[in-house]
Amino acid sequence: MAQDPLPLAVDLDGTVILSDMTKISARRIILRRPWYILLIPFFEITKGRPYWKKRVANFISIDPETLVYHEAFVNWLKEQKNTGREIILATASHVVQANPIAEYVGLFDDVMGSEGTVNLGGKYKAKALVERYGKGGFSYCGNSKADLEVWPDAGEIIVVNPSRGVLSGLHKDPDILFE
Repeated sequence: MAQDPLPLAVDLDGTVILSDMTKISARRIILRRPWYILLIPFFEITKGRPYWKKRVANFISIDPETLVYHEAFVNWLKEQKNTGREIILATASHVVQANPIAEYVGLFDDVMGSEGTVNLGGKYKAKALVERYGKGGFSYCGNSKADLEVWPDAGEIIVVNPSRGVLSGLHKDPDILFE
């Protein structure tokens, strides 16, 4: 009897899109209100990273159509979706920015992102996914060193467009690799 595939948790920055929402937002802020950059350390120290991510996300709107997507990977996600596989966007980007991108891509069953007091990256993303699916109960697609904290809890490791040093930091070989 065939086993149902694991739910697929997918990172956004550097994985679905070939850029980083924080960097895109920072560039746009510098062009519009450069003095705002001086407030970021203040927000991080006093209110935390999720707070300033929300402020930036509410201040800077990103048109999902203007982003550059990893086409081969998105096409693979479409194939996975056509099999009925559950796919969620799990990102450290703020949900205010992640939701429109998820809607534009049109493949995600749900979005998990930074909000409230939690920056959903690294160990916090791993914890949220384990709480939702159990240890080993999900596949995880990512590309960065922060994702090295998520893959040990994943039942399947999918590396997409890996940043420098990521492959050497894995605890085992990836099940699937997109470059």
